[in-house]
Amino acid sequence: MILEKRKLFSFLEDDIKSLEIFLKDFTGGLDGVLKKTIRNTLLAGGKRIRPGLFFICARGRDYDIEYLLPAAAAIEIIHTASLIHDDIIDKSLLRRGRETIHNTYDRDTAKFVGNFLFTQTFSLLNEYNNPKILEEMSTASQNLVRGEFDQIKTKKEIRQGERIYFKKINEKTSSLFKVSCALGGILSNSPEAEIEKMRKFGEYLGISFQINDDLLDMDSRKASKILGKPTGNDIKQGNITLPIIYAIKNRRFKKQISDLFTQDEINNGDVNRLLKMLPETDAIDQARGRLENYLLKAREMAGSVMEESKRKGLLKVCSFFEQETGGNN
Repeated sequence: MILEKRKLFSFLEDDIKSLEIFLKDFTGGLDGVLKKTIRNTLLAGGKRIRPGLFFICARGRDYDIEYLLPAAAAIEIIHTASLIHDDIIDKSLLRRGRETIHNTYDRDTAKFVGNFLFTQTFSLLNEYNNPKILEEMSTASQNLVRGEFDQIKTKKEIRQGERIYFKKINEKTSSLFKVSCALGGILSNSPEAEIEKMRKFGEYLGISFQINDDLLDMDSRKASKILGKPTGNDIKQGNITLPIIYAIKNRRFKKQISDLFTQDEINNGDVNRLLKMLPETDAIDQARGRLENYLLKAREMAGSVMEESKRKGLLKVCSFFEQETGGNN
């Protein structure tokens, strides 16, 4: 699934451009190291998937881009903050093809920058003077941190199954997809039942997005180009992704894979050996099957949204994701 911003949200081009200007102005109000680090990270070419979903779910008769921009920016800013913290935990050297903040400076600087962005998220949302908005983002933030913490706790834990995996990614990845859709519904005054449909759509799309990331991490042709980081990065970090969970069930390779994840350090040679094992199992096909299943759930949920402009926009996103998924086969 090669997600290109221009193709995915071509029908939102003007709104995304307005968001880019808003984010650039936001960084322009900073100075020193804070300005340099945030500008290099926030304006580094992210796909803007989450604010794009927000714009779709905020569509309606009274659609006002200027009114919506602070919320859209808050969504992208908290996402960026989470990536900075992820990179510290994973000791990642690259993000979107650029050196990570902690790699360029140090861990303390990176933590400070991430924390600063978290605070700015709520400052921007406070402009709406709506407790529901703040409550939604607070819940999403708690789930985001809980998911990251659960991932740390379960590193190299090969006995974890699908239930634990899906719980983690529902918190860590889907939380921001869900809140993006929900905030759009709230700010466009959608009925509660419709907001719940949009929230569920975000959950299913977020899960499929994470499974796809798991698969890309194991594809040497695409990982560096698309993710901006080397192949097998999750494996080196000891993260048990969905393809690994399925591969461990293969009796022929179970011990080899288990032994690999019990090592103190997983090196490039270990990663390469594991990547050579995977095609001899049905792990990749099984993971792709779950990805397709969640995309189908997302499409069904999008189709149930009553408001036409929102429904059409979400279905366009589904079509794009489905098309790109087919390109991975």
